[in-house]
Amino acid sequence: MVGSRGCPYNCTFCGAAVSANPDLTIRVRDPENIIGELDALHAEHGVTAFRFVDDLFLGVGRVIEEQMAAFTRHRIGERYVWDATGRINVLDRVTDAELDRLVKNGLREVALGIESGSDRILKAMDKRINAEMAERVARRLVRHGIGVKGYFILGFPGESRDDLKATVRHIRNLWDIADTYPGDIRASVFEFRPYPGTPVWTTLTAAGHDPDALLAYGDVDLTEDGADEAMRQRDEFNFSVGIQFGGVPLPEIRSTLATLTREQHQRNQGTKEDAA
Repeated sequence: MVGSRGCPYNCTFCGAAVSANPDLTIRVRDPENIIGELDALHAEHGVTAFRFVDDLFLGVGRVIEEQMAAFTRHRIGERYVWDATGRINVLDRVTDAELDRLVKNGLREVALGIESGSDRILKAMDKRINAEMAERVARRLVRHGIGVKGYFILGFPGESRDDLKATVRHIRNLWDIADTYPGDIRASVFEFRPYPGTPVWTTLTAAGHDPDALLAYGDVDLTEDGADEAMRQRDEFNFSVGIQFGGVPLPEIRSTLATLTREQHQRNQGTKEDAA
């Protein structure tokens, strides 16, 4: 499901960055229109679980209030469950009562662009968050029984070995938090790759990188680093341009990627009690 188009933020790696789309305005669907689609899909196909993939569904306080007021009127949480993307800095300002209302309205999991455990790299990404805020928001969500899917980028331009280690610690801290609360935290980790039109693309090409080389996407084979067939889920997103953009060699980036992916896979196969 898509509840809106456009994004007011300017994360430097993202194709939806506002500076990469200056001619696009933000458009938000009317709540009644969204609910009509939920009901139509249920009536025609029996669907009871939905995923909102736009950036703004849980990314603007006003929009959250409008949507949840409508969801409450239509008793959506009694009939459906749903996942959505969210903004950490926005959810940091949401009250406990508002989180309770999200749960009652059927929210099951929020996908968050956590990206890094290094505040220095988060600033370079223009994420407008820090690691402490991300941990605080994740803790509050899982305490309310809301799952978290965190996205992380390894090998961002300028990333040092200390920055990489901070991200690994951050992910494991988040797993430890999840082990003590009802909600779960899943880490989805990827190697950095540049996209045309993004702020970081402009920075890289201005620094002398060949645009053709930045577009030479290729598959990443993590087999030698311990990945196996059982871990294959989102392999279509495991691609790279084969360029080292930070201070950590690509083999080390990929070894770390495989290790974190393997640990997440093991968590997926077990229970929280097993992980703890």
